[in-house]
Amino acid sequence: MTDTNILNLEAEVLAHVLEYVDNESPRTMAAVARTCKYFNFVTRLVRYRHITVHWDCERESWIDMAGRKQEEWETPELLQGLRHLTACKGDLPALLLELGNGDLPGARNLCDNLDRLQSVLRNASNLKTLTWKTSYLPTKGIVETLQAHQPKAKLDIFRARRLGLAQIPLESEKVLAAATCLNSLSMTTIHATCIEDHLVFHMILKSAPNLEFASILSFPQMESYSPVVTFLRPNLDSWFPPDLEGKQSTSLRHLTLDGWGISAECLEFWSEYVNLASLRGLKCSRGPIYSSFFDRAPKILTNLKSFSINLGAELRSDVYLGAAKEYIATCPPLETLSLWSWRGKVPLPTILNRHGATLRDLQLHECEDPEGIHLRDAFSAEELQSIRLSCPRLKVLTLDLNRVSAQLRVEEYEAIFDELRKMNLDKIQIYVENGLPWFHQADRRSRSKESSWMEALRRMNDDQTDIRLPSGCDFDGAFGHALPVTVKKSDLGWSHLSRDEELTLLPPTSYVALCRFLIGAWKIIFGSRTWGPRQLDVKLGEWEKKKYQPTNHYVQELGRDSRAWVRARPHERDDMVGECFVELECCGGDHKRRFSSR
Repeated sequence: MTDTNILNLEAEVLAHVLEYVDNESPRTMAAVARTCKYFNFVTRLVRYRHITVHWDCERESWIDMAGRKQEEWETPELLQGLRHLTACKGDLPALLLELGNGDLPGARNLCDNLDRLQSVLRNASNLKTLTWKTSYLPTKGIVETLQAHQPKAKLDIFRARRLGLAQIPLESEKVLAAATCLNSLSMTTIHATCIEDHLVFHMILKSAPNLEFASILSFPQMESYSPVVTFLRPNLDSWFPPDLEGKQSTSLRHLTLDGWGISAECLEFWSEYVNLASLRGLKCSRGPIYSSFFDRAPKILTNLKSFSINLGAELRSDVYLGAAKEYIATCPPLETLSLWSWRGKVPLPTILNRHGATLRDLQLHECEDPEGIHLRDAFSAEELQSIRLSCPRLKVLTLDLNRVSAQLRVEEYEAIFDELRKMNLDKIQIYVENGLPWFHQADRRSRSKESSWMEALRRMNDDQTDIRLPSGCDFDGAFGHALPVTVKKSDLGWSHLSRDEELTLLPPTSYVALCRFLIGAWKIIFGSRTWGPRQLDVKLGEWEKKKYQPTNHYVQELGRDSRAWVRARPHERDDMVGECFVELECCGGDHKRRFSSR
């Protein structure tokens, strides 16, 4: 009997197998290609399934990740295998705002640049998704070409703005609103055009027949009783086609309201255009949450599976706290729950008793108070154990940790990491406080001439490390030798402390220590496993804030942002089992580096 194994499969059959692998885990294909000559040959049949391009003004072309111009990468071989196309902004020029001018300066040239991708949409053999990240809504030509030549493709739009300032819908917006390919839409409004931006969003939201995901990032902040909303109400109907009068969107499954005050009145406003009972996911951020929301939500949001909310945007009244706790304790069992600023509002046992059996993604994060002097409550090993025992299906977890010493050390969190290892998670996100109170004290001493910033940092230029940090960053080891500071009530700026209170303020951890901490933690939690995403993120500071004001002054004084973000994933090579690949963003994202743990 002849031995059979995967290498005996014909190339076409094996290519179908690798298509599934590529869909589920695109990064795996690089490792597959290195396995043997036969695998390397077959991966070429599916290597063009995912393509990302961006606009380059200097070269006047759409450039792929290899730096090739469109006429170089748009080959018959690529078009034959292409399934997922992502178009990014690159350095597309920003449109100049001129109120009352519907045809913005540069809009025609911008549309011509965007329309160059029509040839790809027209000639691709079987495109599955077009991901649009150009910062603008797609042109009429892009949408019509996608509809005509790729009838099965889905269109996903991220954080887009209008292509004009007309006070009536543009032709491209009308085409988009009727497009059956539109799957997800994310729009950003700006102060100058927030009314028209919201009108466009509502028109598309109500009209698009297959839209499942919608997100609006509102600037300025919106309330159901604000003048902008009051103006919107009588004007919305004039933007809708006559056959949609009085109808709701029934296709929408996930709605994100960023910058809206969430209340019972807000739910009533949105229910005029969306069937909220059909929603499976609701995310509310960067806006106050009122107790009336928790009273009204159970009657309207009856099928939620995913709920994300920031509880820190409202004062802690007894009525509010009681309503929030009661809603979490009685709403339908959730698969995804994200609660920010949850400590003191919703007890962990309440969450686990109601949702533990169904949770797959749990995000519990206490935002760092930029003006606070006391550290937030971090997770204990006992709390993680209760999550592990109550959530058998959990795959994604977000939690907070506080530093024990200035420089992060893995050995100080052994009990925490042991619990995380036992959970069999796919992805973990850890927030670590980044020393804002220490920054405040260093600034006070600098202002009072007690010491300088450089003395506070105690920087050394001969620091040697085995961690390769971003080139171009002048602060690779800026905090490696900074000392903790002890403050008391008699110190300048600390009169609000109690009489006997004495605090030790820790400086930010160095990037070297942060990278070592990440690698050590990843090896403890994921190092013995050989399956799953096994992704670990560690964040210093609040990366999700739209404007990070607490560090603005320190950027001026030190020439940098104190936030950093590191991520570890399994190494792609088969001979590097137990090692990870690290991505580092420091200085608030200004500098980036990728390197291996070995």
